[in-house]
Amino acid sequence: MYDLAILGAGAAGISCAKSAISSNLKIALIEKDINSFGGTCLNKGCIPTKFFLNNSKSRIPWQDSFQEKEAIIEKIKSPLSLFLKKQGIDIIWGESSLIDTNRINISGKIIEAKNIVIASGSLPRTILEHPNLIFAEELFSRSYLPDKILIIGAGYIGIEIACLLRILGKDICVVEKEKNILPAFNDYLSRRLRTILEKKGIKIETEKDVSEHNLDNYDLIISAVGRTPNTEPLKPQNAGIRLSETGYIKADKYMRTNIENIYACGDINGKKLLAYIAEYQARVCVNNIMKGAPKIEEDYNGVPECVFSIPQVAKVGVLEDEAKRLNIQHKVIKSSFLKFSSAYVYNDTDGFIEIIVDKSDKIIGAGIISQMAGELISIFSLCVKNNLPLNNLKKCLLIHPTLSEIIPLLLK
Repeated sequence: MYDLAILGAGAAGISCAKSAISSNLKIALIEKDINSFGGTCLNKGCIPTKFFLNNSKSRIPWQDSFQEKEAIIEKIKSPLSLFLKKQGIDIIWGESSLIDTNRINISGKIIEAKNIVIASGSLPRTILEHPNLIFAEELFSRSYLPDKILIIGAGYIGIEIACLLRILGKDICVVEKEKNILPAFNDYLSRRLRTILEKKGIKIETEKDVSEHNLDNYDLIISAVGRTPNTEPLKPQNAGIRLSETGYIKADKYMRTNIENIYACGDINGKKLLAYIAEYQARVCVNNIMKGAPKIEEDYNGVPECVFSIPQVAKVGVLEDEAKRLNIQHKVIKSSFLKFSSAYVYNDTDGFIEIIVDKSDKIIGAGIISQMAGELISIFSLCVKNNLPLNNLKKCLLIHPTLSEIIPLLLK
């Protein structure tokens, strides 16, 4: 019998396995096949998307990036699987399903485990069918792209792909049913980014249903309308696991399901569908499974989010609209990058920043539009997580010329 069986070897499952290495537990890591090892993020999502985006800024042709992509993924995947095996973790290939609270069927082979972590991730949501339609994650399996492309959904994935394809010279139209792009983001930042993207030639239609378009007019249609939990093959009902109304596995603040020895982390619990959140939740799971270890609760305070558009947009903590909604006494410091010399050095003149501070002058949130927003927001993540006052940033002397120096200069 295994001490711990992990169902899924994506970001969450691999993080679980790595976190449990020092525990002296007998561990099984179960994944469908070697092609799926690493999950959506490594094989079809975060890594290829950002790799193609980075290459596109240098005008590297799609076909050249496509050829290099598989080698990059393999450079990450092979050493990782080899490392886990060398640490004594049994990697078992096959489709897994629960028999009960301790037994797992893996393509006909049955194993037992004292504790189970479900980390099977999510799948793209289907809203329509068309011969020219693909899911966003299938884009990076294509060596050739046509010219006229419709993207359904203006969330994180849809906007990133729109920017990537536009910089490669494609004719892009994005359709979104909500009133603005990035519906989960701050309205002001979303509107500002939309203006920038439209100036770059991306056609954006909001408050529109895709049914208003003749899909036959497009060479390729990319669906980026969210995710659904990958629970069906697992048969969680066999173990009595409760699901949410939308089909995600319910997990408490300790990442535990309603079954005492079964935990769920990553996309499968539907809390925050981000790879780095999945890895964090995995560490919470393993800690709480360990006997004798003090239990820890999930804590997302200070967790930043970034859309890797061109330019990027990022946020952390409470932004202005939310502060108003929550009746938090606050002030807002905001500025474009135009008055800072580094914005011209690094071609970041569309850059914008807003900082939210509470009545005690503590930094409670920030939003950034910048070519390097994903890096810059980490400064504010540190501030929000540690309840730092604004004065701490004012005292910083950062390297010139850099984009990060804009932050303390803005506060002088």
